[in-house]
Amino acid sequence: MTDSPLGFYVHVPFCTVKCSYCDFNSYAGIEDMQAEWLAAALVEAKLWAPRLRGRQVSTIFIGGGTPSLLPGESVSRLLDEIRRLIDIDQAAEITLEANPESVEPERLESYRQAGVNRISMGVQSLDASELVFLDRIHSAARAESAFEMIRAAGFENVNLDLIYGLPGQSLETWQSTVERVLGWNGDGPDHLSCYALTVEEGTPLAARVAAGRVIEADPDRVADIADWTSERLLHAGFEQYETSNYARHGLRCEHNLIYWRNQEYAAIGPGAHGFVDGVRYQVVRSPRIYIDRLRQEQEFAHAPEGLPSPAIVEAERPSERENLIDTLTSGLRLMDGVDESSLPDEYEEFRPTLDWAVDNGLAQRADGRLRLSRRGHAVANEIFVRLLDVAPA
Repeated sequence: MTDSPLGFYVHVPFCTVKCSYCDFNSYAGIEDMQAEWLAAALVEAKLWAPRLRGRQVSTIFIGGGTPSLLPGESVSRLLDEIRRLIDIDQAAEITLEANPESVEPERLESYRQAGVNRISMGVQSLDASELVFLDRIHSAARAESAFEMIRAAGFENVNLDLIYGLPGQSLETWQSTVERVLGWNGDGPDHLSCYALTVEEGTPLAARVAAGRVIEADPDRVADIADWTSERLLHAGFEQYETSNYARHGLRCEHNLIYWRNQEYAAIGPGAHGFVDGVRYQVVRSPRIYIDRLRQEQEFAHAPEGLPSPAIVEAERPSERENLIDTLTSGLRLMDGVDESSLPDEYEEFRPTLDWAVDNGLAQRADGRLRLSRRGHAVANEIFVRLLDVAPA
């Protein structure tokens, strides 16, 4: 797998406010740990460097959390050290996630000078009541001004995250958000990630749903919103290349494509998940334990599966069958689908389930590829659950 693209993910755990729907490994009120986190991340990158020798990294993604809380000098130091240690493609896509309230011109300029060439900003909604429900602390005006700052700093590859399918949300309020962002700064963003709200287990939102204080959105209304979104963004010049993702000017998210194609990526930072040399692993979630383990790296036993970081707490080598399931459930999210001829013999176990999807208009076969239909993308999870339920031969 050494000739395939290799991504590099850095997890930043800091947030100003922890949103009720979010299950990412992020924390409010620990900003005083930033310097310690950076020192630990630099140690972890150094530990990974020998393992990645001979491989070139094609994408770097600094995610979180809210990486735009980091000072420019921290991002510069992080990227300079990664480049010093690891072979990074000169044309690598380097993404930094941002939230509107922490976007500042000086930071943006520093990020760009450090080599960041793509910004992904979490806007989610421009409706005031929806922003309150989502625990977002920015206003619509602040989101728009942040976008203008990003453009003014010279970023020509900008994604916006939006969320639909909120309880009580109407098609009209969603349409208003989409239409407004399409007109920002004259030509809008280059990429849109439009996600249906998912109630994740263990979040405050899940507790409110379980207690009956929040009623989840009607699935038919959510499907109507998804259909309208696909048609509207196609008309606006976007290509839908994945269930929830749309790009203009060919600016697909190359880092996320590595995930969806079930390719490999190294990952550092508390709670990060990686996939290297056929091994999937997770870094310890607690920022304090993460920092301590990397500060005292010599005192810890080797990580599972011989991985190089003492902060790794879980690791497994998926079987051929498990890897195939990952390939199918990720790859079928792409409009390109999967190449059936390239799949291993274990695929025959899953063919009847996918034949069922074709027979019911949820998928189609053409040119040796299996792709979900528009209806199939709307109910993709039903297909994936069926795949997971297939008993081993």
